[in-house]
This record gives sequence, C-alpha cells and structure tokens, in this order.
Amino acid sequence: MNNKDKIAEATFLLALKYGFDNVSLKQIQEAANVTTGAVYYHFDNKNDILKHMVELYLLNEIDNFKKIVKNYKGTIVEKLKFVFYYHTCLDIEKDCNIFELSNKEGVDYKEYYLLLMGIYHQHPELRETYHELNLKIFNFYKDLIEESKKKKEISEDINSEDAALYIFTIFMGFIELSIIFPHFGLEKLIDLNLDMICKNLGLDS
Repeated sequence: MNNKDKIAEATFLLALKYGFDNVSLKQIQEAANVTTGAVYYHFDNKNDILKHMVELYLLNEIDNFKKIVKNYKGTIVEKLKFVFYYHTCLDIEKDCNIFELSNKEGVDYKEYYLLLMGIYHQHPELRETYHELNLKIFNFYKDLIEESKKKKEISEDINSEDAALYIFTIFMGFIELSIIFPHFGLEKLIDLNLDMICKNLGLDS
C-alpha cells in the first residue's frame, strides 16, 4: 500500500473510533507510521485527506458493490438478501467483511454509517457527492428491478422507479433501525424487511 492510501486508511480507522473531526493530524501521522513530510507531500490539509478517504471507502466501495451484485448468480430475492447483508459490511457469498484493511480486522457497519452521516452533517462541501452517490444507488436498484422484469420474476405492471424508491427507503430505514434497536437482532430485521419487499413486489420469499 502506498503512503497516500496508508494515510487514508489510518484516518478511516481513527475516524470510525473517534469521529473524523476529533482526530488530529498527529494521530493520523502516527497511526499511518509516516513522517509529517509524507502527510503534507500527499495532502494540503486534513480536509484533503477526508476527500481521499471518502473516495476510497465510500465511492470506490459503492462501485465495487454494484459490480458484485450485478455478477451475483441468483434470483431477485437472493440478490436482495445479499444486498441487505452487504449493507452491514458482510459479503455472505465469501463469508467475510467487505473491507480489506491492513490490520486484518473488519469494519462494524454501525460505526461506518454513523461516520458517514457525521461527515454529511459536518462537511457540507461533500453533500453534493453524497447526493450524486445516492442517485447512482437508486438507479442501480431501478436497473435491478428492470432486469427482474425481463426475467419474468416480477410483473411488468410494477413501476420500476416506484419499486426502486421503495427498496431504497427500506434499506435506509433498516440500517437506522438496526442501530437504534440492536436488541431486535440483525437477522430478524433482514428477514422481516425482505419479506415486506417480496410481498410488495409479488415475490415468493
């Protein structure tokens, strides 16, 4: 891993634990095991590191997610179940965390989403990036519905845009509920929400 990505990874891990704005450049430098000169060689300031961190651990990850789901062999129901778990940072096909970090530890999805939302609220300069990203995800779900209609898994009468919006809303609400009400259990929340989607789309769960 090059120094630029080492610095971004160190920032990511520290930000998950403490929140990005609570992490100092000195902490980042020490965690990345690089010199101060190396930090300023690659980045002008801490916000510059943030942009690269978001690119690596949000933008690139979403692109990776889209490729994996597109190539995932299975029915629409199996794909949706895969997506539910992927949103919790788990790849159930490979049985591993979706983030491959140098410390060999996975990422807790609750910490991940809380970090992303914190960045969204505290760094308005990145909100347009978030909006564009969510639009890409929405269109991805829409394409997933269209593909399922072509395969005759879903009725052609279903409005693809409405269905995609419904699925996106379910996924966003599911993440928030799993953070607020952890006692319900992740598997139960996934099964309940997947069942709701299947009923609304006329699928057998």
